[in-house]
Amino acid sequence: MKKILCAICVLVAVSVYSQDVTILQINAEWNKNNNYDLSEITGAVVKFSYLKDQPKNIQQSIIAVPVIAIIDKKGKVRRQFIADISLKINASNMEIQNEINRIKKL
Repeated sequence: MKKILCAICVLVAVSVYSQDVTILQINAEWNKNNNYDLSEITGAVVKFSYLKDQPKNIQQSIIAVPVIAIIDKKGKVRRQFIADISLKINASNMEIQNEINRIKKL
């Protein structure tokens, strides 16, 4: 029984960490009404964080919130979607999904 349970844990861990694309959305708490819905995105790990929880150097480098960063498996930011003057991201889910699919094919 322990061997089966251990095998299941290993398979779950491998499938969770085998994603080679991560989407990180960073927003400010005061702008949470403009969070971007990434629930329909597939093929990537989706993460969310508030700007205040980021290190100071990251906070200083972000010029507008929200921002969505698409990060490859090496940790390199491959694309960013940044809010405009309305404090909203004007990209479609399809545009973000196409970028993920393009990165995964490389």
